[in-house]
Amino acid sequence: MRSATLVWTVLLAALVVLACACGSRGGNGSGTGSHTPAISIIPASLPNGMVSFPYSQSINAVDGAAPITWTISSGSLPRNVTMANSSTGSVILSGTPDAAQSATFTIQAKDAINRVGVQSYTIKITAVGKAGMQSTGAQVPAGIIEIRGLSAGPFNPLSWQQNTLNWVPDVRLPMLAPLATSAWQNIYAPWALEQPTGWRMFYGGWDGTPTPNDRVYSIDTPDFLTFTDRIMVIDHGDFLHVNNENITQLSDGSMHMICTIAVDETSNGKPAYFASPDGITWNGTSEPYSARLTDVVSIPNDSNYPGWDFNGGNVLLWDANTWALYYSVGIYGGIGQVYRATSTLPPIFQKTGVALDTLNYINDVKKFSVGGKTWYLASLYVERATFDPSAPTLTYSLSNDGVTFGPEQILFSGATATDKFLMTPSFVTRNGSILGVLYGANATDLLDPNQIFARWLQKQLVITNTTGPRTTPLGAHGPDRQWLQAPSSGAITGSIAVYAEDGVTPLGRGQVSLAGGKSYILVLN
Repeated sequence: MRSATLVWTVLLAALVVLACACGSRGGNGSGTGSHTPAISIIPASLPNGMVSFPYSQSINAVDGAAPITWTISSGSLPRNVTMANSSTGSVILSGTPDAAQSATFTIQAKDAINRVGVQSYTIKITAVGKAGMQSTGAQVPAGIIEIRGLSAGPFNPLSWQQNTLNWVPDVRLPMLAPLATSAWQNIYAPWALEQPTGWRMFYGGWDGTPTPNDRVYSIDTPDFLTFTDRIMVIDHGDFLHVNNENITQLSDGSMHMICTIAVDETSNGKPAYFASPDGITWNGTSEPYSARLTDVVSIPNDSNYPGWDFNGGNVLLWDANTWALYYSVGIYGGIGQVYRATSTLPPIFQKTGVALDTLNYINDVKKFSVGGKTWYLASLYVERATFDPSAPTLTYSLSNDGVTFGPEQILFSGATATDKFLMTPSFVTRNGSILGVLYGANATDLLDPNQIFARWLQKQLVITNTTGPRTTPLGAHGPDRQWLQAPSSGAITGSIAVYAEDGVTPLGRGQVSLAGGKSYILVLN
């Protein structure tokens, strides 16, 4: 027989559990026992700093009701760095650190209706790095100073989230022009496929061909400075056009390509699939392969697919042992969306859903792993069906699962009048780093003939001549080099400050003496 004490204990415990279950519905703000939901603070991490380099970062409270009360709830900021007074949804941390240290602290934001958000950070302040230049012995054009060793480091999602990237236009306008072997000259949709000795760069259009039919070509380059082996890869065959290609290469050496095809001037564009075991034979035929109707992708569970136009913006990605296809309806389908489909046996795919709501066209998706977390990076562009004098802007979007992508951010616009109307951006990668973006562009309109341009993601140099103002780079010369204009004296003597490709993280400073017509390499200690 149970004791009375035990019975009462059991009954009381049951009542407590029942009261908790009835009085609380979680953190969604509903139910009689609900609590006020927290606000969120971004970013989730902050860049590190360096002694003697000014530090400035913005912290934001998402969805907080003004006024916001900002406090350091625990820990302390780096020495000589303070938090500004603010009652808005944003507060600035700024100052010039004067000592090497590691500072861990928590920032709290409390809004007008007592919702609270907290975010912990650690900022490492390192001792001043030493930056210098070493001669390479190479010669460059008279009046030019060349600096090497400037290519971007490993993919850093924080830099892309904060969009502080240092994009440097290539000095060659364009980087690659179509062949002048006929009147039909229009190349774009560049795609750089990383190889052991460089890149095989694919592109589409009219490369000095006898007819204005889009085809797919490739050219080899070790450094985007010299180019060899320019060939046709896919001929238009049964179609009027084959273009907007992107290529994935698997560990077995096989290549897999998605293109956009059009049967005639009035037909809807669709993606098509081509496979090669060795990069030479495509769909069973040595290049140039003549595209066939049987190469067209089918998506049986997408009822809109047969009747809608998917003109460009089709991307193939090998992900988790499955092919993922991103296909864009853009301006032609009555609704701007990028869809996702999967397959283990292309060209038949199954739609899985909407990846991004946008009128822009997706043109590339790259996958990275940073600190145990997966990141997907997509590039997008504007498509137009009629003349429009307004200059377009390229965008990008981030994702952690590759299934749905976040809000678009601005990548960049045209750098000069020559590339004012730009399109089809794709990323240049090497060993987990994004080195730059290749794109097609022209000076007049998106519907005019294009050439291929490059924008490189590089370390930022701030060079100040002792006898004058800061020296502004003329531009990049490939992914690893920048060109500077030598002053009338023929040389620059002064100071240099170096930042990472995010334009924020300091890497070092020092004194330099640089002569025109000479090439140097950046040395950081």
